Amino acid sequence: MKTIVNYIDELKEKYKLESYYKTMAYIDMERQAWSKIQKGQGLSEKNALRLAQALKIDPIEIIAVSNALKAENNELKLMWLKLAEEKEKERTKKQH
Repeated sequence: MKTIVNYIDELKEKYKLESYYKTMAYIDMERQAWSKIQKGQGLSEKNALRLAQALKIDPIEIIAVSNALKAENNELKLMWLKLAEEKEKERTKKQH
């Protein structure tokens, strides 16, 4: 499963940002959000949208990953993961 950290790494690499702090600042994300991301707690919708806009990808992909991380039961988690995987596949097909 792709995590929010993977998307942050993608952003950091895409814009050649020197640190995670600069990456978070680039999308105007608060420092405490990074702590939550590192703990695997997902993102707020606002931050998911900012991250998706910066990466120029469908925000549903990141929101689905984030919601999977926050899901309280396995069935819901699996549904969000499936949606995230579908969106990622769509995106990678378009890039090739």
